[in-house]
Amino acid sequence: MNNMKYIAQSLILVSTLLAAQVWAADLTVEVIGISQAKGDIQIAIFDQQNQWLRKAKASKKLIASEGKVQIVFENLADGEYGLSAFHDLNSDGKLDTNVIGIPTEPYGFSNDAVGNFGPPSFTDAKIKIEGAHKLISIRLN
Repeated sequence: MNNMKYIAQSLILVSTLLAAQVWAADLTVEVIGISQAKGDIQIAIFDQQNQWLRKAKASKKLIASEGKVQIVFENLADGEYGLSAFHDLNSDGKLDTNVIGIPTEPYGFSNDAVGNFGPPSFTDAKIKIEGAHKLISIRLN
């Protein structure tokens, strides 16, 4: 009897794990408009509106190549995500700004979203992921 219970629990666990894999997707992000092969490209992905541009779900860094680079975020659950990217020319790990807070390094957002007197909203930048591989482009300004 205990063996049957063990087998049933194991089947439920395996089914749950397989279902989670079916609903996980990969997101390929292509960052375009890179003017020089210097520094790093920093990309962050956000899954909550109240954490937008504050606390990323995940982030990645690539060595900059002139033209474009691609990176993959793997196993993302279905949902809405916003992405930000910038060209960290001096590889200091932050988006440099001038004295009034305007970025001095190239940057961009998913949906090529732009803001008025500041960054765009999560709503303007959000993309939807639904269980399949997705490719998006972010153009650096």
